[in-house]
Amino acid sequence: MNDSPFINLYLRDKKSEQEVLSKLEHITGLKADSINFPNKDGILHVSHMDFSQGFKTEISIYWPINLNNIVNGYHIAKELSCALNVPILFDASLFDSNAATIDGDDIWFLTMSNRQLEQVNIEILEDGIDVLP
Repeated sequence: MNDSPFINLYLRDKKSEQEVLSKLEHITGLKADSINFPNKDGILHVSHMDFSQGFKTEISIYWPINLNNIVNGYHIAKELSCALNVPILFDASLFDSNAATIDGDDIWFLTMSNRQLEQVNIEILEDGIDVLP
């Protein structure tokens, strides 16, 4: 999956992998799979990791490059935040080549369950990631 487009979503609260997969399939209309929940028809591949600090769950979603014009990372982040009722933090530069500052820094967004995006600065923690106050 190294050449596949992807997005890393950081969820403020812990959510089960199975719940995330179910909501993701509903939002995108595409089948999803993971190591723990294989699906031979899976188009989206999801990895799930928990942290002890800051945003508690990282969800990485990969899709085939031929779906790059169909799968929209902003839409997935906003709709998943709403469906799971949890704030989600993400680095848009992973899937949007225009999402970087003039200095080349990544642009991070926080989306809330109301689907609004807010540009934020982040802090990398020992075991996690968080938004700077």
